[in-house]
Amino acid sequence: MEKELYEYKLDLLYYGIKIDDECFKRLIKGNNNNNVCFDDYITTRGLMLCLDSKIYVSTDIKEESPYIISFINDDYFLRKGDLYICNIDILQPPEFALYEARLISGDFVTNYVNVHGDRLRLQPIEGCAFLCKFCNLNQKKYLLHRIDDLEEAFQYVLKNVKFRHILISGGTPLYRSEDYEYLNNVYKFFGLKYGKKFPIDIMLVPRGLDINNNDDIGYENFLKQLKEWNITGLSVNLELNNDKLRKEYIPNKNSLRKENYFNFLKLAIKIFGSENVRSCIVVGLESVQDSLIAVEDLCRIGCMPVLCPYIPNDLETKMPKPEFMKEVLIGAKAIAKKYNVKLGPLCDSCKHNTIFY
Repeated sequence: MEKELYEYKLDLLYYGIKIDDECFKRLIKGNNNNNVCFDDYITTRGLMLCLDSKIYVSTDIKEESPYIISFINDDYFLRKGDLYICNIDILQPPEFALYEARLISGDFVTNYVNVHGDRLRLQPIEGCAFLCKFCNLNQKKYLLHRIDDLEEAFQYVLKNVKFRHILISGGTPLYRSEDYEYLNNVYKFFGLKYGKKFPIDIMLVPRGLDINNNDDIGYENFLKQLKEWNITGLSVNLELNNDKLRKEYIPNKNSLRKENYFNFLKLAIKIFGSENVRSCIVVGLESVQDSLIAVEDLCRIGCMPVLCPYIPNDLETKMPKPEFMKEVLIGAKAIAKKYNVKLGPLCDSCKHNTIFY
């Protein structure tokens, strides 16, 4: 190899991958006989690969990419020109996604549940009340999914696909009592029913049990309740450090103020433990220095940073180059070591859409 394996991951995040004809023939195709991928949420789309049985990466299929997957002697290989880099495993989306399986109601299963690697993502809310510029969830109509439909989709996947853990994610609720209560009922239902069989994490913004208790006492009561419902861990994503860019790219989250994020995270660590609380930093919109300040602020309180590359959702900005991602990664690893905090996520296959490995 010309460089270390993780550097090829960064290249694949940036350049994408081309598939040769023999490789394409052997992949599962969806209903239109062409979609070997599934166009899911912006950070989980693309084709998931495992490089040399070690490093996971999700990469877009791009005809112009210098990197190619070839099928030779019953194995898949990553190559660049005449250079054969390593063998790879291809982890396509589950067949229920490729073949557009439906619920009894006629809705697609993937509107409620999808599987990436060994993680099942449950999506209670379609659309999102927040208007983050780098996200495509808010382009969908806002809708609260019926718990019965979520359970039907979950049961369908449970019978057809193997997974190890669960993430309850999706859009942020509107600031209404009934929406907060609905999400509480989702957390309670799935936590009490499945939380002792599968680890269940929640992705959310700082909040209390209801809209009237968004102070530290409200935060702590909510977090204790989640723990009682068998929730395992939390992802509370700071995303950006630079105040100007927070206001531009994540205006709703910016209005919650970084101080509240850190107060919520500290309480979460107290209740769930350091390795069960993480926070995503979006790499590529702000400077290396700004991202590393965020990493250090998180490590200082014992929170696990997760480094996700910015995926363009418009025509004005571009994904960070591999050299930029590498500089952030090297700096973040040094900071994490200094504070004896791990970079996340801990699950290897869940690192597929991060710059970590």
